[in-house]
Amino acid sequence: MKRYALLLASAAALSAGLAGCGSGGTSGSSSSGPQTVKLITWENPPAVKVLKKIDTEFHQKYPNITVEYQTAANTAGGYQTMQQTAIKSDSTDLMGILPFEPLPKHPTISNESDTQLWATHDQFLALNGQPWVKNFSKTDEATASYNGKIYGLVTGVYQYGVFYNKTIFTKYHLSVPTTYNQFIHVDQVLKSHGVTPLFVGLQNVGPVYLQFIWKPLMQEVWGTTLPHGTTLDAALWNGQAKWTSPKFIEVLKRTKQVMQYLEPNFAGVPWESMPGDFANGKAAMLLDGSWDLPSVQQANPKLQVGFFPFPGSNNASNNTPTTQGDLTFAVLANSKDKSAALKWLNFFAQPKIYAQYVNATGISPSLTEGTFNSYSSQVLGTWFGKGESINNLPALPTTGPYWDQTTNFPTAIMDMYQGKYTPNQVAKMYQSGWPQVIK
Repeated sequence: MKRYALLLASAAALSAGLAGCGSGGTSGSSSSGPQTVKLITWENPPAVKVLKKIDTEFHQKYPNITVEYQTAANTAGGYQTMQQTAIKSDSTDLMGILPFEPLPKHPTISNESDTQLWATHDQFLALNGQPWVKNFSKTDEATASYNGKIYGLVTGVYQYGVFYNKTIFTKYHLSVPTTYNQFIHVDQVLKSHGVTPLFVGLQNVGPVYLQFIWKPLMQEVWGTTLPHGTTLDAALWNGQAKWTSPKFIEVLKRTKQVMQYLEPNFAGVPWESMPGDFANGKAAMLLDGSWDLPSVQQANPKLQVGFFPFPGSNNASNNTPTTQGDLTFAVLANSKDKSAALKWLNFFAQPKIYAQYVNATGISPSLTEGTFNSYSSQVLGTWFGKGESINNLPALPTTGPYWDQTTNFPTAIMDMYQGKYTPNQVAKMYQSGWPQVIK
């Protein structure tokens, strides 16, 4: 019912937006008098802090333009409502979104996310030809494009992986694991000494945060067995691969094994506390994205942190970080101050300004020029900006067969860990509805 209600809200917002769309255009208000850019994003403390600073510098350069910046918690819930309101009421100029590619094979109002729905129905302004476009990664731009139109400035990508406490590793004479068997050995040694090996929190976010385990495993154990140039996403959607593949069953078995080394009651630990808990020594390793590194540093500046890709395969060359595009700025097609919004984007994209954002948030940059010295770049080292795109993994539908839905898929993995299903049963559950998804 919740998803159905959200779809109705999105459809209503879309209809209202299209009704007022008119001829669009890129200029918007061209008044030389006072202008206001209304910007909304979700809560990410390091990003919010630096964006407020950038807004102040923008206002100093353009005294007649004021930025009104508003946030809401997480990328769902309150922020999703804020986005829907912005589309329905044309009350926002710049909206923070997540990259929306890949789209479902047959996109419809029932299987697209809100952002995909808005992108495919011209609710965002095409940004092709803007001065900054040529300086940003074409790969990243493609994740926020539709039918050749660039609909967002992708600020960069974060990386999934394993962040480890160097002091603990040194104490127990542990080397950084590069294969799955080595990784399990490290977990076993730590657990034998009464040290919690791995940390993740599911409270307030749910089992989706087990993605830090099963997503890299899918790519490293299963995706690497496909013909060169074929992604797991494409193989599943065209029927070349099935969820009942022995390789995916191995992914599930390894996921369950790794979960045995998580902290007690990980389902009851708030995801928001993960960086601080790790920084304060509650586990030797943190399964997380690099977006949380600034919070780790803030919680314990003296902590010596290292990084390695989740080693899901016993072939070390298969193991790389999983990369995911993050905050992307889109200009609404019905923006009341398009010219001011575009000025803000161009200002943000200047190398010196953009570097502030990268260095504060730890994101791996989309801008192809500039020098960056973030804490994250130091921790990630040679892995900074590198890895396999999350877009190579299966894009799950938002509706349709129950277990294949993006919100229910991780629940089956949690149920498997708790003994309700076997790995083989979970694989069959996913596959049973998949022909309906891809037809």
